[in-house]
Amino acid sequence: MALEISIEALLNKEKIESNRIEFKEGWNPNDIYRSICAYANDFDNQGGGYILIGVKEQNGVAVRPVLGVPEYLLDQIQKEMVGYDRKIIPAYSAKVSLEEVDGKKIIALWVPTGTQRPYKVPDNVTGDKDKNSKIRIRSKSSSVAATPEQEKELYAMAG
Repeated sequence: MALEISIEALLNKEKIESNRIEFKEGWNPNDIYRSICAYANDFDNQGGGYILIGVKEQNGVAVRPVLGVPEYLLDQIQKEMVGYDRKIIPAYSAKVSLEEVDGKKIIALWVPTGTQRPYKVPDNVTGDKDKNSKIRIRSKSSSVAATPEQEKELYAMAG
């Protein structure tokens, strides 16, 4: 799947607001799925966001060369994502693109605004026992649980 914007533009935060891009050093499903949920809800109607896995950040800027994701993990991560996608309610799936940067593979997740928002996700997608799902939104450069007022606003936006 091709990204709607070049990977270099994302890494350099060109043509897109920095609060719509997250850099993740490695595969941390709990943190990543909270962000996927928040971008899918798109509380500020900015068009969702991007998560680049295998990229270290320092003071909000991508560190080059990128760390990358070991090639032997690429398929495993995508298989895990299928199960974690089902923990988002209603079901939602980010668009996945494997990109080569600085001679290494990274995973680029494009998370457009969902059509069935609001979405909620458990804090712990990797566990079986966490049934406490929360609606998540972006607040500045963080993914946070929505307040009751923000939840009402999301439902109104969806209607």
